[in-house]
Amino acid sequence: MAKVIVTAALPYAYSIPHLGNFVGSVLPADVYYRYLKMNGDDAVFVCGSDQHGTAGEIMAIKQKKTPEQLSEELHEVLKTLFKQYECAFSLYGKTNTETNQHTTYEFFDALNANGYIIKVGGTLPYCEIDKRYLPDTFIEGTCPNCGYRRARGNQCENCGKLLDPDQLKDPHCRICGKKKITFRNVISLALALNKLQDKIRAFIDKNSKNGWSKNSINKSLSYINEGLQPRAITRTTKWGFNVPLEGFEDQSIYVWFDAILGYISITKDWNKTKWKDYWLDKKTRLVQFMGKDNIEFHALMWPGMLIGSDLGYVMPTTIRASEYLLSSGLKFSKTSGTGINMQNAIKVLEADYWRFTLMHLYPETADTEFTFDGMIGVVNGVMNDNIGNFVNRVLKFSKDNKDIIDVKAKPIKKYLDQADKIIENYKSSFEDFALREALQRVVELSVLGNSIMGNYQPWVVAKKAKTDKEASAELSEHMITLVSIVYKLGILMWPFTPSASKKILSYFGITGDPSLKDIEAKIKPDLGGEITPIFKKLDSSFAKNFQK
Repeated sequence: MAKVIVTAALPYAYSIPHLGNFVGSVLPADVYYRYLKMNGDDAVFVCGSDQHGTAGEIMAIKQKKTPEQLSEELHEVLKTLFKQYECAFSLYGKTNTETNQHTTYEFFDALNANGYIIKVGGTLPYCEIDKRYLPDTFIEGTCPNCGYRRARGNQCENCGKLLDPDQLKDPHCRICGKKKITFRNVISLALALNKLQDKIRAFIDKNSKNGWSKNSINKSLSYINEGLQPRAITRTTKWGFNVPLEGFEDQSIYVWFDAILGYISITKDWNKTKWKDYWLDKKTRLVQFMGKDNIEFHALMWPGMLIGSDLGYVMPTTIRASEYLLSSGLKFSKTSGTGINMQNAIKVLEADYWRFTLMHLYPETADTEFTFDGMIGVVNGVMNDNIGNFVNRVLKFSKDNKDIIDVKAKPIKKYLDQADKIIENYKSSFEDFALREALQRVVELSVLGNSIMGNYQPWVVAKKAKTDKEASAELSEHMITLVSIVYKLGILMWPFTPSASKKILSYFGITGDPSLKDIEAKIKPDLGGEITPIFKKLDSSFAKNFQK
């Protein structure tokens, strides 16, 4: 059995992620990983806090803390948050560790020895007020590509284009807010992507057929067609790992370089020996989830590092980049405060509701709009009226009529065949990385159950079944069929709504994680206890919880 490594782009440890962050990387990765485990695959799921960002350094300055202190505080908050959202990481780690430093130096030394780290001259902005250099996010201005006025010196979060600080129009320092900036000549170290371009293209041509999202293919190839340029891997700042090369003691390793290597180092921290079974086995599949603003790092720079270092680590098999979740026409953004952050959301409503709604809206192939009215419609119409109501009606009716329902009756084949077809389509959707479609298959199964129950109307037949053996046998067949569908539904829901899945399966005596191989198991529901609703409805005042 081939091993699988699942990763999600590492959240920045300087603020609370918003729902757009969550649905763009961590949530779909978690859903996919849960499916793999349910399917019996040998998989590991790693993620962690990206701690060395300059945005965190700026935030620390404003809060009069050290960058390390702030990032550690936020790391603990993030760990708690993801646990509340029931994310099933093998390990949620972090990048400011000895393991990641060792891994970073391992790659740096190998790339340098192979001739892929070069010295480059350039200019860096220097704030004459604060008397310091302003690398990447320390400087802000207008994007030369799309005109967005809050672009940073490393990337425009609006259009996703990678930038250098001197490309910004009308820039200002983010510490003092002043525009008294000069550009000074600096010698830095860079990854010679131009030397690796042909090998990176060959890698994309070979692997992009393995379920890559279209945007990850198109965007990476467009950069290659423009011609890859050396990308700085050191910067003039003290927050980060020191550069292990004489003459560059005043610089640190660029955050993007050590953050990507966090996938490897976090797996090492998960298990000091077993990590090799995954990362050094060429048969391992590496499946990576991210937002579209992370494509360049994962489809170009990361493969370039792996190829150029020649250390034998697994190459990415599948790169899944989501589009944006929009809020009132604007991309969810930590910078501008657009959207709802994960901390506020979980205080108001349990994880299952957010997980289901966000995956229902998952911007898999196109930007998707999030509204409170839309969420209320999903929760009330799909989760409650469709899934929850079906489960509750079947189990309650079965309990109330247990004296006339023969639990040994055989389910009706034609309905089970329909259910099995839906389940096969569910599996196919996951194999094709169509996670939003997989959730629709879950809904489709509940629609089938509701249709059977609505057409048959067992509550009408039950009156006759008390005295008529033929009616009793017919009722038993239908109810065993419906109970079987409830059971199957409970299993299929697990990747999306773990708590609701466990609650449904608890009526069948299942306490551990469900398995797809048990979906055809003989079942005997235990309906002795109270049967309570799976979900609850939201009223129109729900949105007021998020109003300032």
